Amino acid sequence: MTEGYIAGSVAGAAGLVVGHPFDTIKVRLQTSQVYNGFSHCCRKIIVDEGARTLYKGMLAPLAGVSAMNAVFFGAYTGVLQYVDTDMETPKISSTFIAGTVSGLLAGFISGPTELIKCRLQVSGTLDKKRGNIDVIRHILKTEGIGGMRRGLGITVSRELVSCGFYFATYEWMIQWFRGPHKRIDELTPIHMIFAGGISGMLSWGINYPIDVVKSRIQIDGMDGPRRYKSSYDCFKSMKATTGWSGLYRGVSATLMRAFPTNAAMLPAYSMTLNFLMKLKGERELLY
Repeated sequence: MTEGYIAGSVAGAAGLVVGHPFDTIKVRLQTSQVYNGFSHCCRKIIVDEGARTLYKGMLAPLAGVSAMNAVFFGAYTGVLQYVDTDMETPKISSTFIAGTVSGLLAGFISGPTELIKCRLQVSGTLDKKRGNIDVIRHILKTEGIGGMRRGLGITVSRELVSCGFYFATYEWMIQWFRGPHKRIDELTPIHMIFAGGISGMLSWGINYPIDVVKSRIQIDGMDGPRRYKSSYDCFKSMKATTGWSGLYRGVSATLMRAFPTNAAMLPAYSMTLNFLMKLKGERELLY
């Protein structure tokens, strides 16, 4: 369904622009011990490196955001139509299955783009002129083509864990807001914004330790020898040295980012999709 892919592209761009500064702070907290927390990290970046640094590395995911979110939302729509005959009020289990499949596919696209993004985000003042092409060239020169797959497996695992919960929670909240009598067009944008924000916070809260390990793996060896043999080795090492608290370092920045990002993304998807369906003269879908 073409409309799903177009709506996904719009949604991805909206979420990225809103959430990228929070993501930069999250990655810095995950990969460095020099910051005391979210506010200290934010202030230090702005004072020492300038506010524009908060958007550093955005071009890489922006370049891939159309493809990734077109696949993400388009696959979700297609799979949901396949596993559930009632698109007006689909089963929560159906949205979980469709979300998991879409996460699997999107993970293969987001892996390389997040690799570039993470390396730019942690470069700080050392390489102000460093860009996406520079990072790619450095990876290919020092690690070979296989270096572009660094962290791919754990990125896919992260998407599998989070995306099912993401869509299932959103659908459950939308159905709860509707009750037994309301139609989708009777819901206000506030309902969709709130449902999108809470869904994003829940999915990130569930899979956050996986994301911390992913960030560590993707920057490992960028300026020296590698420390970790695998994602599991990274997890064991972090748990041994920092405990569970280390695996949740930066979670406040992530949850602060999750609400506005997903409050923008899912409503943007819903409204764009329903607008396109209206143009075709077809019945609105419940997303």
